[in-house]
Amino acid sequence: MTKNFSERSVKEFNLARRIFQYIACNWFIIRGVKAKYNVKKPIGLENIDREKQYIITSNHITGFDPFFMRSQLNVPIAYMAKKELFEPFWSRILMDWCGAFAVDRDNVSISTIKTALSIKKTDWNLGLFPQGTRCNNGKLEHVTKGFATMSKKMGMDVLPVSIIIEDNNKNGKKDLYVKIGEAISFKESVDDIYNKWCNVISKDTGLEYIPS
Repeated sequence: MTKNFSERSVKEFNLARRIFQYIACNWFIIRGVKAKYNVKKPIGLENIDREKQYIITSNHITGFDPFFMRSQLNVPIAYMAKKELFEPFWSRILMDWCGAFAVDRDNVSISTIKTALSIKKTDWNLGLFPQGTRCNNGKLEHVTKGFATMSKKMGMDVLPVSIIIEDNNKNGKKDLYVKIGEAISFKESVDDIYNKWCNVISKDTGLEYIPS
């Protein structure tokens, strides 16, 4: 990886990448998703204020979650993505042009944090998965408080989004959709932002959440 994708300039979150992200997610990747799932209409779109920026946060189920979320919410999202996704050539191109930036999950760099903080200077939203990795064991676990801390530092509300998969035995496919909750104010305490997010995601997805 010759370029440091953890360090992205504000200029890189431009119209060209915004258009690329829209086309890639809404025209191409969504086709593959629909081949596997019955994609239902999102619930709670009225909770998105199109004049505001958010830290968009959801549970993490599949590898295409970031692209699916973008197609359903219809807002530009700069995702913090694990550095390994920037190593294969075609994956690196996709991540780059979709406006993602790299994070070393074992040792988060200052450049990653600076890039995340700089998103507020753009017209994009910041996308994070508080669980850090995919989880399909029926529990809402491994949730860190980093997203809540980031919300306080950036002065941006947290938008909780639940990715829901339901088995309805229709056409051999499961239903897939997102449910957008009401934004959680950055003025809340870190612990309150964290707990409110966990409770919303747990309620909407049915994932078991045991408060720490």
